[in-house]
Amino acid sequence: MSDFIDIVEQARDGAPAGQRNVQLDADTLLVELVVRPAVGMAFLTGAPYAAALGVADALAGLGATGVGVAWPHDVCGPDGVMATVRTTAGYGEGMFVVCHVALAGVTPQTAEWAEGISQAGRAATPLGPILNELFDRMPLMGKPAEVVYPNGKVAMRGTLVGMDVWGRATIRNEFGRDLDIAPEHASIRAAAE
Repeated sequence: MSDFIDIVEQARDGAPAGQRNVQLDADTLLVELVVRPAVGMAFLTGAPYAAALGVADALAGLGATGVGVAWPHDVCGPDGVMATVRTTAGYGEGMFVVCHVALAGVTPQTAEWAEGISQAGRAATPLGPILNELFDRMPLMGKPAEVVYPNGKVAMRGTLVGMDVWGRATIRNEFGRDLDIAPEHASIRAAAE
């Protein structure tokens, strides 16, 4: 995703919500979108998850079938990852999040997500408003999975059994022990058969 047109600096300079840049890179559309959710900085870790749900909804709305979310926040289909989603948060004329999506022009669900956080008040968590839908949209949930370190080595095999309000996935190993995995520590993929 290093080929994105970077609008983070534009957001820092006050670019409004909805400003986007789009470019074609081979057969992939790269989209960046500025959003300005009215949530505290501590909750912005939930933004890529909300963005992934929005991308999944948009694809389903366009007729794609079997669309889900691959942990932590990429969009998948029956043949694997369909869209890579990441975000960059910052401050410039207020808080902003730039959603980076490697797919055609779709809009993340950040408005509904931000509203849910605002309504929760002091009990809010980054994924609280969207956790149930996110859980339901993960086709790997309840299935054999591998935890993979950034260097590509498989750390463990087990079953993806959950996700918490902070975005950590829970893998249950063959002995029934649960291990929580943070997105910055490892990735999860379907277990090789």
